[in-house]
Amino acid sequence: MEYLIWAVTLWLMVFIFIPVSRFRQLWLVAVLSPLLLFIMNYTFTHLGYYQFTRSAVTVAGVPVFILLGGAAGGLLLMNWVQRGPLSKIVLVLLFSGLIVLATEIYLRLNAFIMLGGFNQTLHFFVNVAGLSVLVWLSLAAVGEETVYKGNEISFLSKKYN
Repeated sequence: MEYLIWAVTLWLMVFIFIPVSRFRQLWLVAVLSPLLLFIMNYTFTHLGYYQFTRSAVTVAGVPVFILLGGAAGGLLLMNWVQRGPLSKIVLVLLFSGLIVLATEIYLRLNAFIMLGGFNQTLHFFVNVAGLSVLVWLSLAAVGEETVYKGNEISFLSKKYN
């Protein structure tokens, strides 16, 4: 149930903050994000670093709703990426921190456990690495100019470049 709430919340944010025209430009990110997220979570769960303890539907031990939420999170991240390297660093650190906060909630709800000395600090750095790869792959797949020309917020109908 926790993972379903995560996915629904992130997709609501997508529909609130990203206009349909921008979504059409970035749709490939919604494919790349869950693929990368699956690879990372599959690897770390099978290496014994952490485990998802409550999920109705999984793919090889990774909750489907985590993957669906990851698709929305990737879209949100890439919608606000700007050309400057500092902005990319700040966004990756911010999103990594938000993932760590969500993980803390999952830990407290016993929906997720960390094993073998894995902790939130290591998890933060794994998220930084994963999101950095996602930004790089997304810029390559979607095209830098497409990503940089957007930066829209749906309900404001205004560009932020």
